[in-house]
Amino acid sequence: MAKKREVQVNAVSRYEKSSGRLVLEEYSSCEVPAGCGGAILRWIDPQEALPLHLWGWTTGGADFFFDGAPFTSSRVDARAGRHVLALSVRPKDGLPPQLALALRYSDDGPEGTVEPDRSRSIGRKVEVLSGAGAVMLGSTTPPKGEGWREPGFDDSGWQPLVRMKAATKDPEKNWHLEQVLKTGARVIGLPGQTGPLWVRCTFDIALGGAP
Repeated sequence: MAKKREVQVNAVSRYEKSSGRLVLEEYSSCEVPAGCGGAILRWIDPQEALPLHLWGWTTGGADFFFDGAPFTSSRVDARAGRHVLALSVRPKDGLPPQLALALRYSDDGPEGTVEPDRSRSIGRKVEVLSGAGAVMLGSTTPPKGEGWREPGFDDSGWQPLVRMKAATKDPEKNWHLEQVLKTGARVIGLPGQTGPLWVRCTFDIALGGAP
């Protein structure tokens, strides 16, 4: 009679997945419904693309674009090469068109913000910050077509945006702006402008070798 196999208890470590090239991100939540939690796991290849996070504030409505495509979430994967962050601002309530933007990646998020847990350091940092290093150009004339959203567009006639004091109806309650400013971005605009504003920011990403 064959002997019965000894009972063995499975260990979670048997199913642990790891990679010397990929990085595992974990987004967790313990919000609603009460008593429930969850996690989203996502593999990223830092030699292929970096996950950039967008923080943005504007006076009024705005449409955001990355390399010509509308943003569908606050995160975008950026490959090596030249990129364009573009937006159109539609001011309201008599406020001038202003914005504060940060498109960034680092192993550690800005203080007061949340970054996913990562299985290891990527060892790279990308920061595109309005009023703090990034050159952002604006036009008060509506561009023709959609080419202004894309790399290669001739924006030589556009004007550099400059740092300004935030125009807001209630500065004490503008928590959204405060969150964006924590990234290091600053409020910018064109002095004397009151109507719509179209904005472009061109930057390069070099992924380099493996971290």
